[in-house]
Amino acid sequence: MTVRTIVLVAIAVASVALGISGCKLKKNEAAGTKTSGQLEIFFDSSDFNADKVVADVWSPKVEPFMRDKAHPFAEVQVALAKDAKSAGPEYGYSENPAQNPYSFIVKLDGNVVDANTKSRAAYIEVDTNGDGKGDVKVQLGPVIRGTALRDVLPFIPFSAFKNQIEYANVGRALNAQVYDSKLSKLDRENLVGKQVSVTGAFVTPNAGAEILITPSNVTIAGGQQ
Repeated sequence: MTVRTIVLVAIAVASVALGISGCKLKKNEAAGTKTSGQLEIFFDSSDFNADKVVADVWSPKVEPFMRDKAHPFAEVQVALAKDAKSAGPEYGYSENPAQNPYSFIVKLDGNVVDANTKSRAAYIEVDTNGDGKGDVKVQLGPVIRGTALRDVLPFIPFSAFKNQIEYANVGRALNAQVYDSKLSKLDRENLVGKQVSVTGAFVTPNAGAEILITPSNVTIAGGQQ
């Protein structure tokens, strides 16, 4: 079977699976060009560079915004426990509250009571109120889950991008940026018992779920940052 034949067979199979009469393959076409009844499939733009987008705004915009807009973690924690619906608009941000949960920027100081640094999705648990129990998890990466950093920044809205793929790539690039510039430089040995200061973001947790912070900055007592 020739390469051309294989390609044609693959296209035919895809056509059957998607219902080709109602499907249109698109690559960053302008918004509003969708024909009624058609399924839009977007491909990532070859000239879009999410890493560059993030690098350009990280120091001049993201870092000062996170620092200046952070609320004390304990204050937000109490507000969420009291009335999560009211806490969202008071302390958090959501580009579209009707569809997306609120994200919060917080700052905290505390004692590391547990550390999982063997996993690629490494994290620390921090006691923020002195009771000896972890109140929050802080991601250390290199695998960083979620898009809390992206979702809490009003100057990086979904509407600024051509499609969902570009927006998702920016979320991943923000996580990579904080890991490369901050988290990868931390000394991960003997973290339990250390005092830490954290600025970061988290998304409204489900009832009873733990709070998982994606940091924009972590400082460990002794000069680690």
